Amino acid sequence: MRDTHSNSLGWLLDQELGSVEGVEYAVLMSSDGLLQARTQTIGQEDAEKLAAVTASLRAAGKAWDEHVGGKGMCQLLIESQGRIGLTTAAAKNSMLSVVTTGPDSDVGLITHHMVRLATRLGHELEVGDRRPAAGGGTAT
Repeated sequence: MRDTHSNSLGWLLDQELGSVEGVEYAVLMSSDGLLQARTQTIGQEDAEKLAAVTASLRAAGKAWDEHVGGKGMCQLLIESQGRIGLTTAAAKNSMLSVVTTGPDSDVGLITHHMVRLATRLGHELEVGDRRPAAGGGTAT
């Protein structure tokens, strides 16, 4: 298992989102749920679970958008009693997901930082297409 915080993108998430008031943790993942990077405030195993759950929610959001005749999903927001979850496209084949410290967090401010990071550094956040390996498995 590779540590997704010690890579340069983990450091970048800490720098750009970890210091924003109201952000508990953030993860960067491929569109199909493979964890790419995480802030230091979430452990590897929990970050992998969040990435997988987020990919499922993204699929549901895309289906909802198609059902209502939308023009593409931009952001996913989940509000629970204790937290708010925000997910946005980060670059080709990648998503950025943030969990807030509480329900009173400034969602506008956090979203601004998420979009700013994705816009400014989209090429670094991009995840390549996965292709089947020669033996029939999936390569990354």
